Amino acid sequence: MTHLFQAHWRLVYLFVFGVIISGLKSVNILLFLTACLVPCVLISQIFYGRSLKALARRWLKFNIFTLLIWLTLSWRLDAFSVQWNLYGIELASLISLRMNLILCATWLLLLNVNEVMLVQAISRLPLSPKLIHLFVLSIRYISLLNEVNHKMDIAMRARGYQPKCNWLTLKITSQRVALLLIHAMVRAERTEMALKARGFKFGAK
Repeated sequence: MTHLFQAHWRLVYLFVFGVIISGLKSVNILLFLTACLVPCVLISQIFYGRSLKALARRWLKFNIFTLLIWLTLSWRLDAFSVQWNLYGIELASLISLRMNLILCATWLLLLNVNEVMLVQAISRLPLSPKLIHLFVLSIRYISLLNEVNHKMDIAMRARGYQPKCNWLTLKITSQRVALLLIHAMVRAERTEMALKARGFKFGAK
């Protein structure tokens, strides 16, 4: 039975769960599933000694996009006024609950799965070799960019940088984002060269 909980099977379960959740259109069912999954995620994090504060920060960062969805869909313009959009509110509720459910399922099913295990799991899925190479390279370079961002954060804090609500912080943040984009472009060019060396042809059917 243990082989059914290997990393590649967890990816399959997560995909099936995501497809099912995406098809649900009942807010009550989604709320019930969320109420069931959230305690499971919290218990698993406590059991493995993970920080709940770090988990909460990741959840808040993720739901910034959810907030933008609510700000976009919850109102509509009439001829002379701004009114609440009831259909948009319902749609925003469905999208928010689906996103958070899939996020909780990802945290629960891929718990203790690092980049190496994830790459190995993807390579065992019944996908085409080119698609597997794309996934592997994407995971690798996302991890590298995250490492570069972390090193930049440590270097900036070692030099006494403290983010505040002023123009200096905005300037330094824009420079940091620009450096990350440049690094990402360099990595993308190297990735393209590696794909072409492996016979991958962009746009080929």
